[in-house]
Amino acid sequence: MSATILLLYSAKERPCGSQQVMKTQWFTAGSSTDAPSFRNRWNHSHSAVTEKAVLKTTKPFSLNVYEQQLTFSLASESKILFSVGDMLHVVISAKDERHNTVTNIGDFFRASILTREERKTGNQERGSGAVGIITDHQNGTYTATFRLLWEGEVTIRIQLVHPKQAIDVIERTIRKYPIDLVMFRKRYILGKDTIDTKCNVDPAIFKNTSAVCNYSDPHAGARWYCEKVVNISCNTSGYHGTLMPYKNVNGGKGLFSSGNNALKMPIFGSPSQINVKKGRDILANRGRCVRGLVTPQISGFYRNGVWNSLVCKNRHFSSQAGWQQCLKGKTLYFMGDSTIRQWWEHLVRILKMTETHIPEAVHITGPLLAHDPVNNITVNCRSHGPPLRCFWTRTFHLKFGANAIDEIDGGPNDVVGITLWAHFTSYPLEVYKQRMEAVRAAVERLLRRSPETLVVIKSANTSMGNELISGDWLAHKLDLMMREMFRGMDVVLVDAWEMTNAQHWHKDDIHPAEDIIVHELEFLCSFICPL
Repeated sequence: MSATILLLYSAKERPCGSQQVMKTQWFTAGSSTDAPSFRNRWNHSHSAVTEKAVLKTTKPFSLNVYEQQLTFSLASESKILFSVGDMLHVVISAKDERHNTVTNIGDFFRASILTREERKTGNQERGSGAVGIITDHQNGTYTATFRLLWEGEVTIRIQLVHPKQAIDVIERTIRKYPIDLVMFRKRYILGKDTIDTKCNVDPAIFKNTSAVCNYSDPHAGARWYCEKVVNISCNTSGYHGTLMPYKNVNGGKGLFSSGNNALKMPIFGSPSQINVKKGRDILANRGRCVRGLVTPQISGFYRNGVWNSLVCKNRHFSSQAGWQQCLKGKTLYFMGDSTIRQWWEHLVRILKMTETHIPEAVHITGPLLAHDPVNNITVNCRSHGPPLRCFWTRTFHLKFGANAIDEIDGGPNDVVGITLWAHFTSYPLEVYKQRMEAVRAAVERLLRRSPETLVVIKSANTSMGNELISGDWLAHKLDLMMREMFRGMDVVLVDAWEMTNAQHWHKDDIHPAEDIIVHELEFLCSFICPL
């Protein structure tokens, strides 16, 4: 049996009292008892992208046993003596009691090299660090490849973020709950009355609702629907917010840390440290930072807590005057999630800018505006449109990313920074893909009408959280898709994933620490005022 849902199309929300003619259209959707077909609609594209055939282990998996079996060692082709510039290859594998390789294929590892510094900067001990590249050989063995980038004693660090069995649970959860892991609300306040309605990217999730407001925008690659309230127009402005709590899903015994967090379990091996002798100057032949440069797999490293790019010659500022000189006369537009709002916050702090309050805007979602009248620097920031996990914010302040980009004229003094990922992790990849394809098309239109505009894409960063909804594995998949989507375009990539992965003096956090954000901004400025 099927239920009939009335969809009310609303091209644009208007404040209470405004008039707009709406088109209506009937369509048939599955009832609440028709869950398999509803979920298969999303799982078809999701599974095609994310799943691959793997060898099956013959014994039931035990994480306690597996973590004792895992170890690493230098690959047979690795040298005994190392110099700066050499490559280091480390083999990761697990052996059973008969010394046979355990064929657990598809694990998610993190690899890095580091040197801890005895001195402290402020109250924080910092050091040197760089990521390694993990290769899965599909036979139970993995190789971590490092580039040795500084001299001295270097520690090898390998972490098991997730075994394949945990990744299976994450993927299975998204398949089971493709839309409703996180639900949203639209709130209307009419006099003393408060009315909440549910919202999400597919109206079928509302089940028993007969009328639905459609706020989708194909031009922006966005699907968005809210339950229709009787006698309230879909065009009536309201408030957007998250429906708490999130769906209570269990990751399974023993595969995750508490709260369904990632294990990020250290793997021990030998040698755990190597001595690196002085070699060639890794940074000597870097060129100027210009748009369109290819980002290598290892794009930089920390030396004494300072980020050194391997993409190009990046800047470091020692004073406020240096930032002001670089950004003089520039207008910056940041859009996306709260990880790019951090860029706005730190620039306002560093430059001591004056913030202009926008009526009914809240800081967490914006829009935000700050200005330095002396140096003619303007910094804007706004959140992307829903899905957006947040407290209550006015719906008329939310714009889908592609539409916000289309409103920018562009020019040689304009910088556009974009990041979308953190609020899309709980959905099938297709939702993110459609949104980012529209963003890419908007960037292409911007660069056609104003080729001198600098467009910067900020990647995802590592974090800690519920891995079934918002963890590193889900973010990593979105990040890979984003990188592929913008490959070859005349844009700049700020590799926040690597910059958070390579450091070892802060815990993972969806909002990286101040020094990491400053390094991201210095790299951004390296393209605004190249050395």
